Amino acid sequence: MKDIENRNDVINLVDSFYSLVLADKDLAPVFQPSLEEWPHHVERVYNFWENWLFQTGSYTGGMMFVHLQRHKTHPLTTELFEKWLYYWYITIDKFFEGKNADFLKKKALEIGEILNAKLNAKPTA
Repeated sequence: MKDIENRNDVINLVDSFYSLVLADKDLAPVFQPSLEEWPHHVERVYNFWENWLFQTGSYTGGMMFVHLQRHKTHPLTTELFEKWLYYWYITIDKFFEGKNADFLKKKALEIGEILNAKLNAKPTA
């Protein structure tokens, strides 16, 4: 198996990942509103991961606001983050291995932990 080497690999990874996510009865509703603007949404996701791997500068903007907004209508629970991460890992492992593949798994875990902590933090007394 090869490592993730270019944008086409990122596109194939993201598309394969979303095919699993959109088929999941629990995760699909979270992404349903994005389907109206799917080409724009998925292009941003391609750019996001490509930029992390290859420092292309292709991704601009922040991701936190979008996730905060979506959380209001479709709560992104810890369980959903775990499912999201599971699908990301198995998709990477199905097609790729190597330094870049490992990096994307670690980065997804970091991002998931940060988002989950911000969205699902328990209020302190």
